[in-house]
Amino acid sequence: MNERKQYENHLRSKLEQLETEVDALKDRLKETESEMKHRERVEKIHQLRKEAREKLHELTEAGDDAWEDLQEGVEHYWKALGNEIKAFENYFKK
Repeated sequence: MNERKQYENHLRSKLEQLETEVDALKDRLKETESEMKHRERVEKIHQLRKEAREKLHELTEAGDDAWEDLQEGVEHYWKALGNEIKAFENYFKK
């Protein structure tokens, strides 16, 4: 085999190796993006839980006249928290 063909084959082999490495990096990136989405969703759930607890505390500390007004806020956070948890669980059932 002449020198040129050897060089072309060498480059072709190197290119295939690089393409394999690029594909592996793409897979790692997808995993990282997935992890970030999960982390963001978990942080959102933690934040909603914190806000729901704060609203519950406000409700327990409120007088009888403010209780009904605060009840709607508590219900909102509990519902949002429940929805986020269900969505997160459903994601893993796929």
